Amino acid sequence: MKHRVAMLSAALLFGITLLGCEGPTPVSSGPPAPPAPPGSAPPPPPPTASQPAAAPLPPETKFGVFAGDVNDLAARPSAPQPAQPSSLPPPEPGTERVKAQAGVGAKGRSLDNEQGLLVTPVKAFFAAKERIAFEQAFYGQYRLYRATEDAPKDYDELKAKVLDPYMIKLPQLPPGHKYVWDAGTEELQVERPKRQ
Repeated sequence: MKHRVAMLSAALLFGITLLGCEGPTPVSSGPPAPPAPPGSAPPPPPPTASQPAAAPLPPETKFGVFAGDVNDLAARPSAPQPAQPSSLPPPEPGTERVKAQAGVGAKGRSLDNEQGLLVTPVKAFFAAKERIAFEQAFYGQYRLYRATEDAPKDYDELKAKVLDPYMIKLPQLPPGHKYVWDAGTEELQVERPKRQ
């Protein structure tokens, strides 16, 4: 008897996982809806494949101080943000500017073309150090600085007002590379020779 109950409950659990947990679809068993009074407009037809369904109302139209929910708070704005023009002069011929992020530092670059059991964790270590330096140390402190002050105009001002006072150590760059501050987009960049 116990074996049979265990098998039936296992079969039920397996069936629920395969079919899902949706309940039965409701079926109208009541009387049909009354006809519309004469002289009123007929209800709109249901949307077809060629006609999209009407979009739901935005949360701002609902009643209350904040009529949304947690998902509305986490949603990104639907309209794309306009790209801000760069305030930097164009790079010199033969050079390019890239965002300062993991992979631009000098340490660990000799391992870029290598793979293996020991090399992969070492490459991940250097990439993690650079990512922490840029995303956490620099941009984290920069956001705090920017909450009360105006944006720096160039890299020298950024170094004097943000990097030195907050003791932020940016990763060392390879020879021929240099840090550049774009005040228009408020982005730390690296100017380097173009890669072929």
